[in-house]
Amino acid sequence: ARHTPHVPSPRDRLLHLMTGAWTTQAIAVAAELRLADHLDAHPASGLAELAELTGTHADSLGRLLRYLAGLGLVAADPDGSYHLTELGGPLRTGSDASFQPLALLYGGPFYRSFGELRHSVRTGEEAFARVFGDHHFPHFARHPELADLFDRAMAASAPMFVPVAGLVDLAAHRVVVDVAGGNGELLGRLLRAAPHLQGVLLERPHAVEAAEKAFATAGLADRCRFVTGDFTSWIPEGGDLYVLSRVLHDWDDERCLTILRRCARAMAPGTELLVVERLLPADARLSLAVAWDVHMLCNVGGRERTESHYRRLLETAGFDFTACHELPLQGALLRFKRR
Repeated sequence: ARHTPHVPSPRDRLLHLMTGAWTTQAIAVAAELRLADHLDAHPASGLAELAELTGTHADSLGRLLRYLAGLGLVAADPDGSYHLTELGGPLRTGSDASFQPLALLYGGPFYRSFGELRHSVRTGEEAFARVFGDHHFPHFARHPELADLFDRAMAASAPMFVPVAGLVDLAAHRVVVDVAGGNGELLGRLLRAAPHLQGVLLERPHAVEAAEKAFATAGLADRCRFVTGDFTSWIPEGGDLYVLSRVLHDWDDERCLTILRRCARAMAPGTELLVVERLLPADARLSLAVAWDVHMLCNVGGRERTESHYRRLLETAGFDFTACHELPLQGALLRFKRR
């Protein structure tokens, strides 16, 4: 008899969606065990070998691997061995673009706070603060291991920055100020693309320390001034190109306007401002930004926005819109000039 492919019913699809939390935890455990690294270093490993390498219970690990294989992160070979797939490859450590820290973050503190999402929906308040007793940024600042994990997780979005240097006329600029630029990934790319550029990175103390090391390794330390400070209260003057990369989505509209007006006060008329964010679609389709918007509601207290929303905010703060460019990972580069 001919086999008729099973067509999932709406109930099947809903049930599958309801197990999404299990997927998050399975990937987080795989990241914690560094399964991707082990499979990369020991291709076609058998279950017993993987259990020994990871210090796990063989049968239980096998059940996890079967689930991961169903997700497409690993593949089971007919002889009982396993290998890493292209989908699972980004979980390997050893590169700044690794998704391993992101998996640990989403399966760790952010996972716990999502258990209180209903609090955010009912009150509009950040669930993270309800769970951990403080907002996301000060909590991480008091726990260096979490702050380091967060900064490494944010570096996973580095491919988003690849086209930026080619979209901006860097020859027309001399000093670029990266406001809350994390480990300086985007700033470093701009400096490498334009050897005449000088940089200024404004960040929290632990992030500045990490950036200084990264820039020294890259041979860029003598071209960048590292400034420790609170960007919500002060922005360095003297730049002719300013950058806010994945900053504004952390804040509500009122705080965004405060930050943008501080930027405007530090910038001379005609100075360019680059804003990198994920944009909500104008229609009802699902996108990364739609999912991230719920994440921002729950964990940070900010929000994702449409292009028109960002344009209204920046125009209110004294900027004129000049262009919007698509970036990888469903990102966008919005360009403005100080009025």
